[in-house]
Amino acid sequence: FVEQQQEKLTYEEEKLFNVPGTNVALIPPPHFEYEAQINGFVHLGSASTIQIIEVNGVSYKTIDNSMTIEHISSQGFEYIDRKETQLISGDQAVIYFVSFDADGVEFERAMLFTGDKHTIWVNFNYPLNMKKLLYPAVEAALLSVQPISKK
Repeated sequence: FVEQQQEKLTYEEEKLFNVPGTNVALIPPPHFEYEAQINGFVHLGSASTIQIIEVNGVSYKTIDNSMTIEHISSQGFEYIDRKETQLISGDQAVIYFVSFDADGVEFERAMLFTGDKHTIWVNFNYPLNMKKLLYPAVEAALLSVQPISKK
């Protein structure tokens, strides 16, 4: 089932969604609805969220250099992994994976950082027990992230 769903996750530029109030576009996974209160998207059935944050005047590399295991732990998260990647736009990015507990449910957060002069920061939260099912959609959405000016 997961492999069949992953095969459906192809990049289609016409599906890019310009996130209101930001300079960011991405292709949200199927069944994720825009939610202005979190400046991102929600999938109620899985309790998963995508939040878009922009950091003006700061390179993602500066943020990446400050993301030590100690810093992550001081924020109440447990460091899992760090992955360098290239987005579909060609921009370089880094994704951090951390875990946290919310009301007795263990979640994982994938934090994507990209942008040389203007950092785009995307938090994708999902229940850890649903990772195998959700991660192909998580990865496809993260790799589609781009500044609106690149469209």
